[in-house]
Amino acid sequence: MTEEKLNKGYLAIRNSVALEEETELRCLLIRGKDAFKVLDRICPCNVFLQNGQMKHTLLLDEEAVPFADVYICRNREDAYLLGYWNESVNLIDWMNQYCGALKDYSIIDLNESNCFLSLNGPYAWELCAKAIGTEILGMPYLSIMTLKSGIVFRAGITGEYGYHFMIPTESKKEWIEILTKTGASFDLALNDRAARSQCSLENFFFDLYREGQCKLSPPELQLQWRLSRQKTGYPGYDAMQKLRVKGWNRRLTCFTTKTPADVNDEIFYENEAVGQVLSIGYSPMRKEYVGKALIRKPFWHAGLKCFRINDYEIETVSTPVINNESIHVNLNLDSYHTRNEE
Repeated sequence: MTEEKLNKGYLAIRNSVALEEETELRCLLIRGKDAFKVLDRICPCNVFLQNGQMKHTLLLDEEAVPFADVYICRNREDAYLLGYWNESVNLIDWMNQYCGALKDYSIIDLNESNCFLSLNGPYAWELCAKAIGTEILGMPYLSIMTLKSGIVFRAGITGEYGYHFMIPTESKKEWIEILTKTGASFDLALNDRAARSQCSLENFFFDLYREGQCKLSPPELQLQWRLSRQKTGYPGYDAMQKLRVKGWNRRLTCFTTKTPADVNDEIFYENEAVGQVLSIGYSPMRKEYVGKALIRKPFWHAGLKCFRINDYEIETVSTPVINNESIHVNLNLDSYHTRNEE
């Protein structure tokens, strides 16, 4: 992807709307009387959900290392597992391994007959309303809605409004035509994972394909909030308990710098190595680099300018590092077409 195209997709996510075909997003449908018992066996969070509700969580291996970044969802009596995991992982086999005593359930890989299109941006809601129907405006964050042809999941990891559409593969061309035609007046841009990943980085969302490859635990990734402290018995529980007792001496921290840096570069305080860069990318909005570093205690706090990478100064910062436009948009009053009016 060229830098010009990357910037176009990035700026569309930040200022208008961007359309992406998400080939990495995956979804399993779990049916049967034991469907939610299956989720309860494998998830480290409480799985009680109202109809139409989603919850963000993780799937852990026995060492309490996340290998899947997922949402659990409820649509009446059906359960969905939506998210990102490596294709090398046979998740259905892994789930069956922990649910042997449960019999009344079936797991269907929906990617075999469906694909995903995503809209992200502060005016994604307005485009969706015009292209699909105004009922989509009533969707709260982390909810799902069944459409005539497919399902829409309202989530997103860019800090802006985000909608994931799961649609039959044979309908993909028709959907793209509808969304691009409607999106023309919104200055819709096409983007791929690179632009979305940069936005995700700026908002400190977990990226399974960056820091998620470093074999870190949820506390080190600052993802304890996706786990329940009261729940027991899930995969990785014993390792998590040991970690909670022992404690941890490093965690992911966001930083900014005016100069380029590389993954695995060491971070120094005076002459002492105190951390390592795990991910970094250039922010067109900030006109500087934003990164995530694994920094050890007691240096892991935001708001410090005492660190250096390759003799260049960096600053640890609170997140998000972007003033997301979606925070300021009022669905009842605002429109992309009148955004510049007093």
